[in-house]
Amino acid sequence: MNLAPDHLDVDWLYRQKQLKLREIHPTRASFKEIQISELSDPSEFIQPNTVVLSVGIAFANHPQEFKNWAQKLAAAGVQAIGFGSGLTFPEVPQELVDAALECQLGLFEVPREIPFISITSAVQKEQSRRAGRRQQELLIEQEKLNSIAITGGLAALCQYTANTIGAAIAIVDSDGRIACSIPFAGLDAVPQAQAHLEGGSQAINNAEQVGILQRMTRFGDRHHMFSVLMNSRPSDQHRALIRHCAGLSDILLQRPHAMRTRETELKTLAMSLLLRHTDHAPNVREIFHDVTDASGQVRPVIISGTRAQAVNKALNHAAAQLEVHDRALAHLILHDTPEPAVLVFLRGSRTVKTTIELFGKYLREVRICIGLPTKIEKITPSLIQELVAQAVLLELGRFSEPRESSQMWLRNPAIQQALDARAQQTYDRLIDNDEVYGTELAATLVCFAQCGGQVGETATRLGIHRHTVRTRLERIAEICELDLSDPLTRAELLLIVATRGH
Repeated sequence: MNLAPDHLDVDWLYRQKQLKLREIHPTRASFKEIQISELSDPSEFIQPNTVVLSVGIAFANHPQEFKNWAQKLAAAGVQAIGFGSGLTFPEVPQELVDAALECQLGLFEVPREIPFISITSAVQKEQSRRAGRRQQELLIEQEKLNSIAITGGLAALCQYTANTIGAAIAIVDSDGRIACSIPFAGLDAVPQAQAHLEGGSQAINNAEQVGILQRMTRFGDRHHMFSVLMNSRPSDQHRALIRHCAGLSDILLQRPHAMRTRETELKTLAMSLLLRHTDHAPNVREIFHDVTDASGQVRPVIISGTRAQAVNKALNHAAAQLEVHDRALAHLILHDTPEPAVLVFLRGSRTVKTTIELFGKYLREVRICIGLPTKIEKITPSLIQELVAQAVLLELGRFSEPRESSQMWLRNPAIQQALDARAQQTYDRLIDNDEVYGTELAATLVCFAQCGGQVGETATRLGIHRHTVRTRLERIAEICELDLSDPLTRAELLLIVATRGH
């Protein structure tokens, strides 16, 4: 891709039909800007690579001076002359025609009805359009560099940049060791870098080549030098790409240092936990920075199932879903659990709905227990054990969310066994009595327990008189040998009713 700055060619002007320009001397030259001048000697104010517009006021009585004028313009780097006819001269003077031909300048006539500002405006508009296009192209190239840096590393990044700008690139550390070297068309940027290791960022120009040096970030007593060598002067776009490539290279060179620092922190934490010196361990919140939310909370999730393979599939699918959004999955395989289980930490801000969506179709073969968002430092073994206990009580393909946890403990086998035994002494007796005598004592007990021991509300729900409810309650107390006025007794009955499916 060519990112060199766009110069407008004179022929482009002729193609602008609205300007009605008449070509006299064709030229393939290009120009950077339009200048208007009526001076007899404008060379002091003329920029190179320009087109000069004039109506020849200074030569109204001396047309023979056009030759000297044209020579001065050519010497100043003018590429073409646009002469406005119909004001000072009715048409382009022959003296100017001859002079432009002799000086190899392009020449065109501007009709009187076309103001010079129309030409300058057209040029400025086109230059703005092309500048916008170049900026867009530059952004695209920078995005490519970002992607290559992530997927290909340092060498691929420098190779692509070298090919794009047409230059040799090298990165050398302060000891002269080569981190990366990409030659280009016989150019080698390594010697330039090695010769300026102690210098700063600078540009080096000589008759044949242009060098650019950029000093990179220092680590301790070491740093790297980013070196570019090319045969032509770099454009603004080239310089922007060079800076971007150097910045990305700096990040890639820092990554091993950052990873070593992270690894050191994790090892320190592991040693502290091993020796029970948790008060000297690194800040746990910092270690889990990538998986906590802005409040430092995580959402603990237990994945369990009858088959380890099913648990792993669900875990891998969740990890893949998070990776799409550039997030890592923190998980730990649990041991000493009734069945295969994995603990997962998700951001505390993640909702129950989006948590379940992570597992997709693999949810049907596992059990998922979702905990409340919790400060990372308050995650304890007992909390995880409680989640595991809740998870194993679920059916395969089901999940529990925090608001359901208040009833999960009732499904604990030990608690269930105790309630079953107590139900045989109470609720089951009423069932047997109803079958023998055709009464409705069991239904009355269920409603009474669910209504919090309120006789009036029980009567309303059952659609019977309060006296009838009281009579039935007296019979229930007699059969089950219970004191229904005792709040603890009523609480016990409520738990029994709840575990009977009511």
